Amino acid sequence: MIRKSELIKSYTRIKSCVVKTPLVTNDSFKKLFGLEIFLKLENKQITNSFKIRGAANAILLYKEKYGYFPEKVAIQSSGNHAYATSYIAAKFNIKLLIFMASNVSQFKISKIKELGAEVVICDKRSEANFLAQEKQKEGYVFIHPSDNDDVILGQASCAIEIFEDNKDINYLFMPCGGGGLASGCYLAANSFAPSCKVVACEPSNANDAFLSIKNNKIYSFIDSPQTIADGARTLAVSQRCFNYLKKIHDLVAIEEQRIIYWQKKMEDILQINIEPTSALSIAAIELYKNNSKFKKDDKICAIITGGNVANNLASECNS
Repeated sequence: MIRKSELIKSYTRIKSCVVKTPLVTNDSFKKLFGLEIFLKLENKQITNSFKIRGAANAILLYKEKYGYFPEKVAIQSSGNHAYATSYIAAKFNIKLLIFMASNVSQFKISKIKELGAEVVICDKRSEANFLAQEKQKEGYVFIHPSDNDDVILGQASCAIEIFEDNKDINYLFMPCGGGGLASGCYLAANSFAPSCKVVACEPSNANDAFLSIKNNKIYSFIDSPQTIADGARTLAVSQRCFNYLKKIHDLVAIEEQRIIYWQKKMEDILQINIEPTSALSIAAIELYKNNSKFKKDDKICAIITGGNVANNLASECNS
């Protein structure tokens, strides 16, 4: 188990590379659910997603360990990890090579290329995973988007900020792709708010984590699952994240129609860009509410993980 002191060090380490994002309430959500709902707006983070937290911690901790930044880094990503790592790499003049599957968001690719990273498009996510890891043989430092303790420690800072702002949060909901954010949230809750229940949320069409927990054995898709929530198109969770996911309060799967509905509803209410993946958190709160799993005085927080969508949302969601 990662110690509280390590979480605090990581939180402090990355402060120069991230912003503390708002934790807000909204009367419309309170009326919809009859509950006090808090939203952690990571779509207002630098690079518009939480992923910069993990990328920054991994690269800054590398410098702490070795006394210098890595000369070149290789990663694979469905979008936001690539954008986040591109920002950090540009900031510290690090060569970055990114492998991505062909179904990734063109909007995200354009943002990444603006920062000077090299992008290689692969037919399948499994190919991108393999090629990125193979680059280690050529001296590249490989930073996995979730299967990396330093990345998980960085992601934990999101939940630490939530508990700093409101120590009475009873439930914390977040999307689950590779499981890095959920793992970090579990670690932060365990150290800073032990009574808080951590609930990870993934699409029913990409429910590898749900199936893994159900059968106590890691399940893997052969190819990227078809879901509008592109941040959750992972093939499988790693053993590292699986060990944490087994300890959280719950992991729920959400149907595509509810993801689509809540992305549009949230954008209408908040008037800000919301990625489809981010809608998983609110859709899961709806599911919990419908199943009478909340008490009237519960304080519930949903992490809005990203906002990297094109202005033409319909076009972006169908890409």
